[in-house]
Amino acid sequence: MTFKPWVYLSSLLIIIMLIIILQPNEIEEELPIIGQIPSFDLIDQDGEQFTLDDLRGNVWLADFIFTTCAGPCPIMTERMSTVQHDLVGIDKLQFVSFTVNPDYDTPEVLKKYAQRYDADINTWSFVTGKYEQIQELIANGFKMGDEEEIVFHSTRFALVDHKGNLRGYYSGTEPKDHETLTRDIHSLIKGIE
Repeated sequence: MTFKPWVYLSSLLIIIMLIIILQPNEIEEELPIIGQIPSFDLIDQDGEQFTLDDLRGNVWLADFIFTTCAGPCPIMTERMSTVQHDLVGIDKLQFVSFTVNPDYDTPEVLKKYAQRYDADINTWSFVTGKYEQIQELIANGFKMGDEEEIVFHSTRFALVDHKGNLRGYYSGTEPKDHETLTRDIHSLIKGIE
């Protein structure tokens, strides 16, 4: 049998190409900036003032719910609770549920709702305010839901970075986005450090 260097060289090149192709892509795609969340002045479940400044420096996940909803809100709150519990102990991560029925959802009502879903209110705030404030926040900040009648709200979660930039939307009712959401949260938190 004669020595054929081209066979060995070809085999080596194929092995090198396979190694390169099969390497996991370590470069994470940066999430787009969809918009900037405007300043707001609302009230949390403890009756305390709650503003955008309370969230600055943190990555946060937001949704829009109301406590008397018999449709998607309980599912969304349960999913948000799952995300919170799955990511417990992660510094610089907050959760916010904005009510779309502020006339009924007082701080006391929101606090009971939070307890019903085992929400850790150290990192998850349930907020209310004037109807017009929430309507403005939905329309011009989060760019989701029905701008005229906010009770017809979106079932999506909105991911916001530590600077108040809206970075992504995820299903609040379907578990299919859970892995992507978790990855994106970790990616944004890495960007703070």
